[in-house]
Amino acid sequence: MLATCEPPSERELKVLDTAADAIALDEEPISNWLTIGAQKTLGNGLIRSGPKGSVPICTPDTVMNRVGASLKAPKGLGAGQLVEYQLQLASKIPMPDEIVIEQVGKAAFNESKQHSEVFPRQDIRPLGRSTLATFGKRAIAFRDVAVQQMSGETPLGTGAAQVAAVVGDPTALPRIVEMINVKVGNLPPNAVIQLDARDRLLELAWAIYFAGDAGRTASASIHKVMERKVESRAPPFGIVELNPKRFCRVLELIEGPAATVAYPYCSDPSVPFEQ
Repeated sequence: MLATCEPPSERELKVLDTAADAIALDEEPISNWLTIGAQKTLGNGLIRSGPKGSVPICTPDTVMNRVGASLKAPKGLGAGQLVEYQLQLASKIPMPDEIVIEQVGKAAFNESKQHSEVFPRQDIRPLGRSTLATFGKRAIAFRDVAVQQMSGETPLGTGAAQVAAVVGDPTALPRIVEMINVKVGNLPPNAVIQLDARDRLLELAWAIYFAGDAGRTASASIHKVMERKVESRAPPFGIVELNPKRFCRVLELIEGPAATVAYPYCSDPSVPFEQ
């Protein structure tokens, strides 16, 4: 979430503008191959390769506003089940049309598994819920189902917590804090947080961020995670113990840059991000 990116070059901006043009020109109920490619380009984003590795390219709001103006009712994102690139595209539109919010919400809280385009066995409803949370209070139509499905045990439950928090349900934030405190509190002192628990805790930390200003009064629970080590995948070596560096960004967004001063690993480039 909220990854840093580089401004587009003149050529890259032309690519982004061309993709927006292709979406605007397609008025058919079922998207053609050009539109699908354009949606993938904007949804996945451009990547620039360089001597120090690959960096994502920022898509200007001016481009995404044009896309948002094209994705109106009745078509919106298109017919059929939404897939990853469409959810990613929707999350980048500054003010998506109501039809887009409805399509994302129905996918996110569908009773049936929504299969990934890339990994057929993977359920993308958690991604849909995180995407829905980026719409803020405009996701209010899905408040009740989000509150009902909140939990700290699965990606579906934490995704529901993000939606419940962002629409301002009064019960959401206290429950999220309790979920974090229980997960961390059940561990022995100095115990390493295991992979699954680590991922759920990070998702719940983002739920606190989505709660807006109210989240500043609830972030003490995140500090409890910052004081621990977490498991990280390190192929081919297996599992290693690392500092929870991915939590630094969300904590700074909630409390401000000073929030991570007590955790030197947050600003230490030699400390890797957990995988």
